[in-house]
Amino acid sequence: MAAVNHHADTPAWIGAVLTSGLTVLLARIALTLPYWWSGIDKLFHPTAALAEMHGMGFPASWWLYGLLLLVQLGGSLAIIANRYAWAGAAVLGGFTAFVTCVAHAFWKLDGAQRFAEMNIFMEHMALIAGMAFAAMHCYGTKPRRSVSRY
Repeated sequence: MAAVNHHADTPAWIGAVLTSGLTVLLARIALTLPYWWSGIDKLFHPTAALAEMHGMGFPASWWLYGLLLLVQLGGSLAIIANRYAWAGAAVLGGFTAFVTCVAHAFWKLDGAQRFAEMNIFMEHMALIAGMAFAAMHCYGTKPRRSVSRY
């Protein structure tokens, strides 16, 4: 069976941009932006972070606060530095799935509020998919030929 060149339809300059180390680094920084930005904000505003946790129904404990910082900042750093990026992506993806179901349970709402929360929920699902793609990219996963037929 002959190998299929999936890059044959990509202009060379686009390929160069997509494989550039700078592009990859900027993409890692941008993908993790919501997490490291939130982590830094929580680091400098611990009282507000504890109040936010309490407002979502979680205990406002320093232990949970530290774990939250570790997840947001540690997961982001792992992806940006490409060291255990698969673990950072898994932790941030799992964290996002859990918190999104708790904080944006649109199925419990009606009207405009339901619509707004559903949009936020869907955006967070896209972030989770981004984490999956980041993990696959770091691992070097290529799509299987058989999958592309479906």
